[in-house]
Amino acid sequence: MTAVQLFSFITFPIFTRVLTREQYGILGLITTIMFFGIAVAKAGLSDGIIRFYQEYSKDPEKKSEFASTVLSRGLVLSGFTSLAYVLLFLIFKNHLEISKGYAACFLIMASYLFINPLNIIVSRFLRVNDRTILINVLDIVGRSLGVGLSLIFLIWLFRGFYGYFIGMVTAEIIMAVILFSWFFKNYRVTPSLISGELHLKMIKFGFPLFLSELAFLLENYSDRFLVVAFLGEEALGTYTVGESIAMYIANIVIFSLSYAMVPISVQIYGEEGKEKTEIFMQKCLKYLLIAILPMWFGYVAVSKELIIVLASEKYAVAATFSPLILLASFVGTLNVVFGASFYLKKKTMLMFLIEFSSIPINIGMNLILIKRLEFIGASISGLVSIIVSTTLMIVVSRRYFRIGIELGSLLYYIGVSCIMFLVVTQINTGVIWMNLILKVMAGMVLVALAVLFKENEIRENIKRIIDGGLGKEY
Repeated sequence: MTAVQLFSFITFPIFTRVLTREQYGILGLITTIMFFGIAVAKAGLSDGIIRFYQEYSKDPEKKSEFASTVLSRGLVLSGFTSLAYVLLFLIFKNHLEISKGYAACFLIMASYLFINPLNIIVSRFLRVNDRTILINVLDIVGRSLGVGLSLIFLIWLFRGFYGYFIGMVTAEIIMAVILFSWFFKNYRVTPSLISGELHLKMIKFGFPLFLSELAFLLENYSDRFLVVAFLGEEALGTYTVGESIAMYIANIVIFSLSYAMVPISVQIYGEEGKEKTEIFMQKCLKYLLIAILPMWFGYVAVSKELIIVLASEKYAVAATFSPLILLASFVGTLNVVFGASFYLKKKTMLMFLIEFSSIPINIGMNLILIKRLEFIGASISGLVSIIVSTTLMIVVSRRYFRIGIELGSLLYYIGVSCIMFLVVTQINTGVIWMNLILKVMAGMVLVALAVLFKENEIRENIKRIIDGGLGKEY
């Protein structure tokens, strides 16, 4: 997942320069709609493959039943979702203030919405067969094809904005040919083996996961629909740039933490009990704060230079609101730590209800504030709603696990971050990219020294690594 975020950082500067602000806004809107559409088309099916595959993989007949049922359900869901998408677009396009010239772009992506969920289904079959290397290779190939073909079709072949989306669909078709070639070599699909019982089992398992994914998307992306409705496509382009950069940074932290913390917490809880698990969670929280506090203050200090370097001068205004979006995302990372309590105690529905509670607040505040404060209003709405849900998560999680925040450590790193901010904002060479490099380097050095000064455990770990390396040399 970190590799995906880094890949996005590479492609991001290309499209922000090739496309106009209005076109980038439309791209952001279509991408957001695809997120929702793909979630509906999957409907928890991809997670169901991982959950039930082992039960059906031993016997060839059962394996064929599983593959036939999953593929048939995927085809029906993808077909229904694509058709519903086209109908809804034709009904609501005027309410979203979409220019007629962009209608073709939306309609082309109906094909993408049909193919992509099916490709995800096959990739899950690769995953349950432990084909990790192949999955990673295909992921890189697919993304590279998407970027390459989109640029070729946009700039040279069609020379129109719709060419970008034809490139995306073409790349998805190529990946479908590769994936389904593997699938049909390894699985026999027989319509007569489609199982209604398995179908219902997968629906029951996948529906709560679908709701969780939908809640996440509503929390993070519903503001884009309101921005384009109230402020127009150009404004959405600017907002999407500021939001995207902030979320790229936040997601690197979120996914790195969630992929490591939850499995380890489960293992410790099962083997050593509640007390050791609380100690581990508290340590995770401490190191999370050590990471995100300086990162946020640092982003406030360099956001203008970073946005200009990555996206160009035309998006510089995004620096006024992007730090608020990053702050909201970082507050949301606390849910990974405190949400683990619900996961361990099998209270995932309660966790979902808490997360869902922020959505009406977010949408309601956006409806009021976007008209008055524009980008800042949307950013404040997201921040307030995530603070509410995170506060509820922290309070309720204390019923199951006591995860304390070290007040002294918190104040220390807030102080360090403030000092770092004051120092790096004094750097000005007159060259934007040079300012960015020097500010980032200075900030990293200051924070690293402050961490080494305070954290004995980190110093000892570094010392052991160095001693181990020297020991091998001698």
